[in-house]
Amino acid sequence: MTNRLLIDQAEHETRVALIEGDRVVDVVIERQAHRSAVGNIYLGKVSRVLPGMQAAFVGVGLGRNAFLHADDARVLPRARAAAERLSREAAEAAAASAAAAAAAAAAVTAALEPDEDAEEPEAVVAAPPVPNARARRLTIGDCVADGDQIMVQVTKDAVKGKGARLTANISLPGRHLVFTPFQGGVGVSRRIESEAERQRLHDIVQPLAEAGEGGFIVRTAAEGATPEELQADAQYLRTLWADLEASAARGGAPRPLHLDLDPLLRALRDQAQEGVAEILVDEPVAYERALVFARRFMPHLEDRIRLWDRPEALFEVFDVEEVIAEALQPRVRLPSGGFVVIDQTEALTAIDVNTGRFVGEADQEATVLHTNLEAAEVIAHQLRLRNLGGLIVIDFIDMERAENRQKLYDAFRAAMVGDRAATTVLPMSELGLVQMTRKRGRESLAQVLTEDCQACGGTGRVKSAETVAYEVMRAARRLLLRPRPGKVAARALTVMAAPEVAALLTEPRLGMVEAVAELTDAVLEVRADPALARDAFDLVERD
Repeated sequence: MTNRLLIDQAEHETRVALIEGDRVVDVVIERQAHRSAVGNIYLGKVSRVLPGMQAAFVGVGLGRNAFLHADDARVLPRARAAAERLSREAAEAAAASAAAAAAAAAAVTAALEPDEDAEEPEAVVAAPPVPNARARRLTIGDCVADGDQIMVQVTKDAVKGKGARLTANISLPGRHLVFTPFQGGVGVSRRIESEAERQRLHDIVQPLAEAGEGGFIVRTAAEGATPEELQADAQYLRTLWADLEASAARGGAPRPLHLDLDPLLRALRDQAQEGVAEILVDEPVAYERALVFARRFMPHLEDRIRLWDRPEALFEVFDVEEVIAEALQPRVRLPSGGFVVIDQTEALTAIDVNTGRFVGEADQEATVLHTNLEAAEVIAHQLRLRNLGGLIVIDFIDMERAENRQKLYDAFRAAMVGDRAATTVLPMSELGLVQMTRKRGRESLAQVLTEDCQACGGTGRVKSAETVAYEVMRAARRLLLRPRPGKVAARALTVMAAPEVAALLTEPRLGMVEAVAELTDAVLEVRADPALARDAFDLVERD
């Protein structure tokens, strides 16, 4: 199976598609005017602390203030100082509790008569309760204060009026390693499957982590890397972190401290590692930039990068354009004839599975299981392709047998293994629903390529012509009957409406206009205006 990375570079837009075998599995589209900020590191300024939400708004220079939750702020200097103070207080409280308990036990023992048999004095007189000596959880007020200048990293782009999501728990990706300044130890990518290789890499990186503060995550790209390469990567990342700390110490928030790679180079760093045999770039300047980057940081990729100079469009030849168009549709067909409906809303993504025209050849349970198993594979693919994140609820077709439900759950979990995004899949509920979360970083494909419908206001539905016609008549009635001090009531009204609405208003069988005219003793004229949306209309009074 040949994996390809396609890079379509235009003047103000970069499109990247990853193809595994003959299937497009990942599409990233980024425009110069809306560059992703994920991974960027800023010196931000706390503009407002929100104790009720355990969060703070932080200005980082992205226009709208970004959002920092307390859980993502506990490595900041103010938070670390608070944690040390609370730990001391908890230790002092524990010591005081122990002393009080010992004193109470001694008092009980002394109060006993010499001939009394009391193996457990607590049974005679209870010792005072021991207070909870554990340090309380840090609040947002322990972590930041208004006006603080703090180093933060963007983990999620701004979406639909919501500011970007931040963390103070910085991570710096390199060629082979990810440096985590506030988290010690060594982790190895789960995509490296060989236990021997995992152990080898761990043994090499462990001393590098112990040589200073922080820790490292070994990336998939490190498979087969030499100790010298890993040491060089670790040294580079530690030096970069030291430079960032020095820059942040100079103040001047808000301002950027470190910007992540642009889409072209980021694709090489993050996506060209997964067994990609060929990297096709369709623009000469981008091709040269890719080569220069590969020679310096990823020399093993250099001979895989090729310029696409054929007259046919790169995305057309590999059917990526068709895949993108299909990914914007809610319905996805299954091989057997069933289908899946994907409904992305602001709160969650709901996915429904249907058998469609597939009736099967065995019993109903077998038919449903077959459809569900097909859907599990398709849904896993679509989540990645469409970059759907957040809360996702999947309504598979109900099955009676517990073993079939487990088989479906296991199949779906297996299908999600290839997803680079962090996912959590809960067991199927009693109602047959699978609830899951998928980490959301950048916008979904639909959010990048589409906008709210002007006709329906983003609801996905529009009012029927009949509904609008009745709204027009109610508005006309109110207008003609309203009091007009010093003036006589209007004698005529012109209604401007969309053609399908105007047709209903003038339909003799319905008698809408006639009813209002009789009630108001006015003349109504209806005109069709093709320029008006269905739910738009205008009323013009004439004396």
